[in-house]
Amino acid sequence: MLAAGSILLPSFTLAESKMKPGLQVYSMRNQLKDDFEGTMEYIAKVGYKHIEGYGLGTDGKFLGKISASHYKKVIADLGMELKATHCSYTSADKAGKMVDAAKETGMEYMIVPHTPNNVRKTADGWKEVAENYNKIGELCKEVGIKFGYHNHDFEFEELDGIIPQELLIESTDASLVHFEIDLFWATKGGYDPLKLLKKYPGRIPLFHVKDATPELEGCTIGEGIIDFKALFTAGRADAVEDYFIE
Repeated sequence: MLAAGSILLPSFTLAESKMKPGLQVYSMRNQLKDDFEGTMEYIAKVGYKHIEGYGLGTDGKFLGKISASHYKKVIADLGMELKATHCSYTSADKAGKMVDAAKETGMEYMIVPHTPNNVRKTADGWKEVAENYNKIGELCKEVGIKFGYHNHDFEFEELDGIIPQELLIESTDASLVHFEIDLFWATKGGYDPLKLLKKYPGRIPLFHVKDATPELEGCTIGEGIIDFKALFTAGRADAVEDYFIE
């Protein structure tokens, strides 16, 4: 399945594109917990050169136990590049160790993949989230990496007259906060990801690639309703740099 995913999308989009295919290794989270090094070796043998990690915590460790230096060495020894990682949600004053670890690995993006419910109950709450993300983005910029946010579906549910995802984009500094759009979750949230890409040019450098059935459940990439061809064509014309299959 991993190999098929890496072949499917480039076949119709990447002939003229700088967009690079990658894997969000959360796809193999159970195997990574049991055998980190062996699973990464398998991913490399499948053919992935760019990966996105997950599980970087406020203690500066990956998966609660792996140091940034060891993570970096394993990836580099396998000839792969750690392009980005997902990290814990936290306030800017507690993000220092995460930022330092992200810098140590040499990655380009550190990305928060989820905003907890207790801070997103109102429009004002989302404004505070945006302010916090600006502050974390500033910390990242100071050490030469980029900060990003990855959506689920709840960011597209209207709240107090606003769409939280739109508020996040409009209320954050474009030089400090970047967006990784999960094509499945945006679709499930009732928002056309192509519309988002066109409405906010230059703000979305990364895609998360998953497909959806007509009932908006997950399915194998290429067997669902998401129009990847249109999305990749628009992404190629805009700022999208990389995509990660999950």
